Amino acid sequence: MRNFKPVILLIFLFNLFTVDLFAQKDNTLLTSLKKHSDQVHSVSFSPDGNQFISGSKDESIIIWDFALLEPITQLKRHYATIYELEYSNDGKYFFSGGDKTINVWNTDGTYVKSLSGHSTSVWSVGLSRNADYLVSGSFDNNFRLWDIAEGKTLHVFENNKKSVLAVAFSEANNLIACGSQDGSIEIYTFDNFELIHTFSGHGSNIYSLDFSNDGKYLASSSRDNNIKIWDLEKMEIFHVLTKHERSVMSVKFSSNDHYLVSGSYDASVIIWDVKTGEDIYTFLGHSLPVNDVDISNDNRYILSASSDNSINLWEIKPELLIEFYFNDEFQKELNDSKLFEPKNGSESRTEYKERQVKAENYKKEIIQKYMDRLNR
Repeated sequence: MRNFKPVILLIFLFNLFTVDLFAQKDNTLLTSLKKHSDQVHSVSFSPDGNQFISGSKDESIIIWDFALLEPITQLKRHYATIYELEYSNDGKYFFSGGDKTINVWNTDGTYVKSLSGHSTSVWSVGLSRNADYLVSGSFDNNFRLWDIAEGKTLHVFENNKKSVLAVAFSEANNLIACGSQDGSIEIYTFDNFELIHTFSGHGSNIYSLDFSNDGKYLASSSRDNNIKIWDLEKMEIFHVLTKHERSVMSVKFSSNDHYLVSGSYDASVIIWDVKTGEDIYTFLGHSLPVNDVDISNDNRYILSASSDNSINLWEIKPELLIEFYFNDEFQKELNDSKLFEPKNGSESRTEYKERQVKAENYKKEIIQKYMDRLNR
């Protein structure tokens, strides 16, 4: 028996001290949805928050009821992975990019039309404010601007790159951005398709681009593991975000432009403060790469699509934001109230329970006060 004891001890110590980061569960995770039969590559919230959509390597799109967290319907028209999904601002339509086409759908899943012209799989799309125009990127060495009503290509941007995967359309100032395999980002005007600036800051392929809603910033993510936020007024780098350990596949600004959400091949989702470039919180729960992320219009929830075949729904808990922005001030108010002190000898059990109830209600009021400040 003596010969087995060292082995048992080693196994015990290995299990005790080995941490599987990908297996960690996060209390911000509300649910994990697994209705797709293969990797999930795209997600998008509807503008009103009543539903969301997901696209997969199984070639299907699922429309989900947000309140019930159940599928409403499953759509199959693409014949390859659906890499991109995007709602129009008015919520009447959504757009899917997959094989070589972009499909246009009514919100209920009724097929409207297809936009055809790419010679390789469509990776990303960007919409104008009124959804009259759409820009699309693919594995082609060019990207396209579409007239949606006409269903025709309005312009092909030939920039002689190996591939132009990432594109974005600024609703605020009618700028178009594209990111290429060589790590460069080009900014064009919508009015005359003029190239006005080139950013050269990434070391590898650009996977995702997103303009802030006010048009002041552009976020880019890359195979070089980094996210960059670009100042479009000064045309220079604003922040470099470096917490991810592998390729960053997706970035998305919040509706108030306070936050940026990112998803990475390291299986994590991070929410960032745009003003400082600091990471607010890292969401852990996926076991394989995160391919896409989206944040709800009320800035309360995050969706993430993963190669583990799941869609995770995360809550951006107010406590996380208050801890980041107001922690010292918040804790001082709680301490000064005297409501959170341990039971003292002069208090009866009933009095102590009543104080606990008051403390909980007071904490809720203070949390709401700080959230109101944050959302101004």
